Amino acid sequence: MPDPDMQDVLKLYQTQLGPLSSSQRDRLYQAREEGMSPFVIGCAILRASQERRLAGGTKRITFNYVTAILDDWLTHGITDEKAFRAYYQDRPTAKRAERGAARGHADSPRKFARTDFKYTKPEPAKKGTFSFLDD
Repeated sequence: MPDPDMQDVLKLYQTQLGPLSSSQRDRLYQAREEGMSPFVIGCAILRASQERRLAGGTKRITFNYVTAILDDWLTHGITDEKAFRAYYQDRPTAKRAERGAARGHADSPRKFARTDFKYTKPEPAKKGTFSFLDD
């Protein structure tokens, strides 16, 4: 498959996230001018789309979310496919190790048991506080 161009990126945005305004299109072209390849811009769009799918399709993803991903990747020097793959190759295992170390665990996150979650019934509200609720 040939490398994607900006027309492919614009089509990808419209199929994954929705209509694209002219100012949003200009911002994507600006990312291209800043040195990002169309491949990486497309990956940012797919990353935003993935966030919506992880939320069950109910989360609204704005264009600002896509630009935040692009800005973050520019900060980390992710501008081409090689840099993208190098950055994300060890990412999942590094994240798990960070979470485990933060919790004081070396290998895996802590498993929860039913005893960790105890429900205590709250005290009823005092009568007269909200008289329309007392009925």
